[in-house]
Amino acid sequence: MIWVIDKKVVRHLIQRNRQMAELPIRVSFEFALEEGTVLDGSLTLKTLYNKSAVCRHFPDIDEIALEDEVQATVERAIDEHLALSGYSRP
Repeated sequence: MIWVIDKKVVRHLIQRNRQMAELPIRVSFEFALEEGTVLDGSLTLKTLYNKSAVCRHFPDIDEIALEDEVQATVERAIDEHLALSGYSRP
């Protein structure tokens, strides 16, 4: 078993009314890898983005909904990254 530590920048599009913005999200993640398979429960993620700037630019945005959207975008990007790297996730 080995531990893999990686970093990635993920882009999330925010569309509200007639405005659209691209939000860069820095993601640090690590996971245990055994025989090309990510061990269940070993994946940890840390995300960093400028939430206060998004809330200033989109004053009507729901912060909880934003967090959920960002988390879903990050999960999809990590799953795609793992698949492209040849790792399978249980």
